[in-house]
Amino acid sequence: MLIAYKDGKCYRIQAKYTSTRILKNKTNWADKNGCHERKYNSDDFDFYGVYLPDINQVVYPSIKFGGCGIRTKPPKSPNPFYWWEDFTDFTEEAPKRTYKEFGVDLTTRKVNLEARVLTRKVVRPSKEELEKLVWEKPTAQIGKDFGVSDKSVEKWCKAYGIDKPPRGYWAKQGRAVDC
Repeated sequence: MLIAYKDGKCYRIQAKYTSTRILKNKTNWADKNGCHERKYNSDDFDFYGVYLPDINQVVYPSIKFGGCGIRTKPPKSPNPFYWWEDFTDFTEEAPKRTYKEFGVDLTTRKVNLEARVLTRKVVRPSKEELEKLVWEKPTAQIGKDFGVSDKSVEKWCKAYGIDKPPRGYWAKQGRAVDC
C-alpha cells in the first residue's frame, strides 16, 4: 500500500498491475492453511494505482471501480465502457463511454474492400489464375504453394464464385498429391 498526499488530503493507494485491464476487487494469499481470498472492503484503501502495460500508464480509479474493466482501445461493440484517460488523476466518478465518442461506426456493416486487401498477409491469386489452379491441382497443394490452408483456398473460390472439382475428383484422376 502507498500513501499519497494531494490538496491537503491523504490517500491510501493499492498498487496493482493488470494486463487484462480488469480491476480486481479481491485479494488472494496463501499460507500454511492453504489459499485464501477476500473481497476488498470500502475502507481498505481509497484508490487503485493500476499500471496498464499496453499503454505504459498508471491510472487511479476509486475502490468503487473494483471489478470493472478499463479500456485502452475503443471497442468494436456497443457495450458502454470506462476509458483509461478518465482515471489519470484520483477519480471518484467517471462516465461510461460509448464507441460513438471515438468515431467508431457500428451501424454500417459495409466492408472497405481496399483496406482489407492492404491488410492481407498473403496476396490472393487473380480469379483467372485461381480458376486455372483448382483444376490443375488439389486445394491442399494450392494452399501449400501460397502458404495458407486449404480452407483459405476454398474461401477464395467462394469469394470469386469459382466452382471447384467435385469431391473425389483427384482420386479418380489417379494422381498422387505431392506433399
